[in-house]
Amino acid sequence: MESRRPSLPYYMTYPLPEENFNSSDRRSDREYFRQMYPQEVKRYIRVIVEVLDRMDIKESYIYDEYPDKIRLERLSEIILRLIPLEKNMNRDTQRNLVRILLLEEIIERRDKKR
Repeated sequence: MESRRPSLPYYMTYPLPEENFNSSDRRSDREYFRQMYPQEVKRYIRVIVEVLDRMDIKESYIYDEYPDKIRLERLSEIILRLIPLEKNMNRDTQRNLVRILLLEEIIERRDKKR
């Protein structure tokens, strides 16, 4: 009797994209796509980068294994106060956008440190 190997689902036969994608490729991709952000978002990122640059020391809580959620929310509120309210955006939407961009920037910095 012939033994038959179980077949794999099609998606398991493709290589994982991360295998052929090193960190410098990811960084250049991020930079490329960030150029396509709307102007308002680019302004937010500039403010976020400035604030994080001041905090960017080895002992900063942004590099803790599990950063405290409350501290990150407070930081996003500080950043939010530095950015004027957009005419076409309500404050909750702006707050959510700042939090997302802040977390993305922190993730990127943590990746660079590793």
